[in-house]
This record gives sequence, C-alpha cells and structure tokens, in this order.
Amino acid sequence: MKKIISKILFLAVAVLLVGCGPKLQEGPEIQKILVKAGNNRGELEKLLKHYYGEPEKLEAARWLILNMPGHYTVDGPEIDSLEMVLQPLLGYKVNFSLDQEVLEKWNRFPFYALTRNDDVRHLKASYLIDNIDRAYDDWKNRPWNKNLTFEEFCELLLPYNIGEARITDWRKAYAETYRPKLDSAYTGDDVTVAAKVLCDIIVKEGWAYFDKLISPHRDAMMLKKHRVGYNRDKADLFIYAMRACGIPVTIDQMLISPESKNSHQWIVVKDDVTGRYLPFGFDGMLPDREVAQRDHRKKGKVYRMTYGKQNKHVDNFYDIRSLPLKIVNPCLLDVSDQYFIPDSATVPVDTRNKEVYLALPVLDEWLPIDVGVVKEDSVTFHNFEGGVYYIPAVTYDKNFIPCGYPFYTDSKFNTVLLKPDTLHTKKIVLERTMPLRHTQMRYASDFIIGAMIEADDNPDFTSPDTIVVIEDTMRVRRKKFLTPDPKKEYRYLRYSAAPGQFVMVGEIEVYSDTDAKNKVGYSVKEEVDRSGPQFLSDNNLFTAFTIPVPDSKFIINLDNPTTIGCLRITARNDGNYPIPGHIYQLVYQDGSKGWRPVGEPQVASEDSHLEFTVPDNALFKLIDISSNQHKQVFTVRDGKVYFSLDLGFYNLKP
Repeated sequence: MKKIISKILFLAVAVLLVGCGPKLQEGPEIQKILVKAGNNRGELEKLLKHYYGEPEKLEAARWLILNMPGHYTVDGPEIDSLEMVLQPLLGYKVNFSLDQEVLEKWNRFPFYALTRNDDVRHLKASYLIDNIDRAYDDWKNRPWNKNLTFEEFCELLLPYNIGEARITDWRKAYAETYRPKLDSAYTGDDVTVAAKVLCDIIVKEGWAYFDKLISPHRDAMMLKKHRVGYNRDKADLFIYAMRACGIPVTIDQMLISPESKNSHQWIVVKDDVTGRYLPFGFDGMLPDREVAQRDHRKKGKVYRMTYGKQNKHVDNFYDIRSLPLKIVNPCLLDVSDQYFIPDSATVPVDTRNKEVYLALPVLDEWLPIDVGVVKEDSVTFHNFEGGVYYIPAVTYDKNFIPCGYPFYTDSKFNTVLLKPDTLHTKKIVLERTMPLRHTQMRYASDFIIGAMIEADDNPDFTSPDTIVVIEDTMRVRRKKFLTPDPKKEYRYLRYSAAPGQFVMVGEIEVYSDTDAKNKVGYSVKEEVDRSGPQFLSDNNLFTAFTIPVPDSKFIINLDNPTTIGCLRITARNDGNYPIPGHIYQLVYQDGSKGWRPVGEPQVASEDSHLEFTVPDNALFKLIDISSNQHKQVFTVRDGKVYFSLDLGFYNLKP
C-alpha cells in the first residue's frame, strides 16, 4: 500500500513540476501562425519556449515565425538530377554548353510541379535554434557589427534560407570553409574590407558561368559543391558565405531590365561607417565607401530582397493576377532612392482607372515596375532612373496596355514626352537591334584591337606576311579586310590575339577574291578542351572561338594553296544585328492607339543594314517578321539611334 501511495505522490509531483515550466504566452499574430503550422505547431512552440529568458533571441525567433508564411522549399529527385546535368560543365575551360536535347528537356521541365514544403509546416525547432544561435553570435561578436540594429540583424544575418532552395545545414559548413580563410586574411573591424577580402577569396575559387538553364534556387550545399550556374546562383553562394562569416548582406536587383527584359542581381553590404548599402560581387564591383560602384546597366527601379513581408509593395500590386511572380513577391523593398537622385515625372493619361502603372516597353510586352499617383487626367511617378523609356499603363483583360504616350527624363530632370510628329520625318540607318552594352564593347575592342593575321606557305611561319591588323573597335556585325597582295598564294594563316589578351573571335571568313564571292574552306586544331574552333565558320553570331591564354595564337590550315583577296571577321558578339535576308518592320508608338507601322517592311542587307524614313519625336521598335521577334525600343535624334543605354546615366547617386 505504501508503495502505491509513493508512486501516486511521485506522479503528482512530476505533473506539478511540468506545470511549473515556461508557458507559451504569445500574441494573436503568433497564435494565428501556430494554427497554420498544423502538425508542426509543437516544433514552433518548442522554439519559442527554448528562448524564454533570452529576450533578444526570443524576439528573433518571433520575427522569423511572424514572417514565415509564404516561405517554402521545393524538392524532388529532379533537383538532384539537375545537379548531375550541371556538374560536367565544371570540367570545361571555355564554351560551357549542354546538348540541345538536354537543354530543351530541362527548360521545359515544370519545376512548379515539384513537391512544395511550407516552412511553417516543416521546419524543426533544432534547425531554427542552431540558425538563430550562430547568427546571433556573429551579430554580437563580430567587431564590424557593433552598430547593426536588431532590425538589420534580422534581415541581413538571420534568414535561414534563400528563396525556395532545399533546407540544409549550410551555416556550419560554410563557416568551417570560409571563416578560417577570412580570419587569417583580415583581423580588422571594417565590414567593407571584410566583405572585399571574402569576395576576393570566393572569386579566386572560380565559377563556371552558364545561363542557358534557369532553375529554382539551388540549395546551399550544391552551390558550394558545384560552382556553376548563372548570376542568381552565384549571388546566392555569396550570400551564404558572407552570412556564415557574420557579414551583413543581402541582394538588390532590377526585376526587369529596360534593355533586355532579363532580371539582374548583385550583393550589397551594410556599411558600419556610413550606414549605406554598398554594391559588389558582379561586373567588377567591389565594396567601396569612397567610390560609387557602377555596373553600366540601366535599371529603371531597384528592389531589395527581404525575408520580412513588405506590406506597401503588396498593396501597390494587390489583386493583379497578370503580373509575373517576381513583381508581386511580397518580400521586395523599393530602394530606388538609394541608387537614384530623387526624380519625378507627371504625364497626361486618358483613363479613369485609379491605378496607373509605370511600365517598361520591353520587346513584345508592357511590363509594370511601379505604381503612380493619379490626379484627374495625369499621373505622377516617383523615384526611378532617368534616361529610361517608360509608358503609363493600365490593366485590361489581364494584360497591360498604354494609357498615354511614352516618356523619359533628361539630364536636366525635364520630362520628355514622346508624342509622334508625323508631319516631320527623317531618314535613319539601323545597324543594331539592341544597345551595345559594355561587355559587348569589350569583346569588340579590348579583345580585338591589335589582333593580327599572318599568312605563309610554311606551317612553321618562317617567312610570314602580315595581311590583316585590326586597328579599331568592330561596331558592325562583321568587317571586311582587303589583303595587301590579293594575287599571292598561301597555305596557312596564323591569328595572334591582341597584346596581353585571349583569343576571342566570332567568325573568320576567307575569300580568294576581293569581292568576297569565293569562300575558302579551312580547319583549325583544337587548342583547349571545348574551345570551339568549329565556331569560327558556323555562321552563328552567338558562338565564339576562345583560347583563355594571354597572347595566344592559332593556325588556320587552308584546304588548298590559294590567293587571299579579303577576309571577313566577326568579333565575339551578342547577335543583336539585323540578319541578312530577314524581313523587318519598324513601328512607332502612338500612345493608347498602340504601335503603328513605319512604311513598308524592309529586307536586311548583306551588311546588316536597314533604312527607314521615320516621324520626329517618337519611340520606335523593330520587329523581325522572319523570326517573329520584337527588338528593343529606341528614339532618334539628329538621325542617330538612341537606345536607353545611349541616353547616358543622368541621376545616379554619387
């Protein structure tokens, strides 16, 4: 009997002791999310109870939970299969490519159909506790974080994942790899220097750039193992490494390029000295508080990736089902005013809609990037980049259509309304269908000016004749070079790269006559694995022959001894030239009336030229009828074509 009574007393005491533990006392917002957690509620409650007694960590846990709904991961065996497809690219030095069949398969794959795991229903307390503890330790102990606020800590160090990537124990793995390297290279307290040092370390480890296959965010461990992918993948790698070393960073981005429709991202670090966010990581940019870093890209608007929900952004685009996901993403913060001197434009509109959007006329679409303030028959837009072509637009039948004329702001912050003047016209010649970006200019100048071609009868080139020296930037699709002695026969040609540069050339066409009618066949030995000598004569503007060795050379073996009257050379390029033989229609924008044709369609000449007579003060666009492709918009001033990039950079912040 005594034993029974003792057991009862023991159980009663145990129950009392459990009841004396910390009780979950959370507000209604947390309670709502705990209900959403379903069977995972216990894990989130365990997380909260773990930090009772540690106020700041408890607030960090609450912040994560409050913003967790909407965050999720995708998974499935296809994710691992994709990594196996990308892995072989790491073994190639140049011309990273996959078989066309493989590319088509994966670009058609419905990633949206993968298993979706909502974070609130799947994350375990142990994972979140480890993440909070490690991030908190870096916040409190890294000397450059002494002025980092709690809110900044939450956004720049605390997040446990990026996008929909699979959950991994990345903090420990990245810290074990990068902290020793950073700490041995830098022991100071300047976050800008720390970020630069770690950036250099990561860059030197290498990255195989491959943008032909776009996938969901890849998990941190796969990025660390397979250092291949496009800019977003590389940006994710930077973020994981920086945060694992206690460097407060996030990603800024343009959602839609005014030049190409693509998105682009870069890294920003919160500077402890100035309080500004400093961009770095791409286009040669390094964190620098003294000199503003430029990437020579038009952006229009800039948004910052956040973990926390941005209610204002959500409200701006509420209930517009036709917008792409990247625009309506609730975790975007408009930071355009950190990049551009405050600017505004008020333009007339012919609509009664309450919502008028700032849209980019990109290729075949009107793509909204912000919302304006409507007042009677006008709309005002704020905080955007000058020297970019915009148009006011409204929604109609799940699409966006113009409700006014295009406009841009000039270097004096004046608004230039592009209302066509059909009574006054001028003739123009089109040689490009897109702007010449800075990277393309490098291909057409740095890698080509100074390149030389010699000819000889002997493969050892004991008595060579110099027949071509490239002396200027190659702005045209391909350039014809006459040889000094068109009647002399040769058997071999030798191409020497520009001094100190790599071999990087798109096409070389050899002709026995000066009229470029009799093409001469040739072959080139493979110099580097997948360097692509076949690309020299494949008539494809998007391919190039590359030997990634300074001052490199290669020899062309002509099929037979022959005279050489001329050569046609194409620099490595982006392919954005009128294609000879293709039919093109030029159109101009007439406000809410839409696009109107300029004259009759034209056939591109052998030299990739098109000629049109156009109205004054209009926004134009070229349409390749042969391939059903819309090109980039432009204006014309004094007979010269101006894409948005050509207008210059007017209102960048110093």
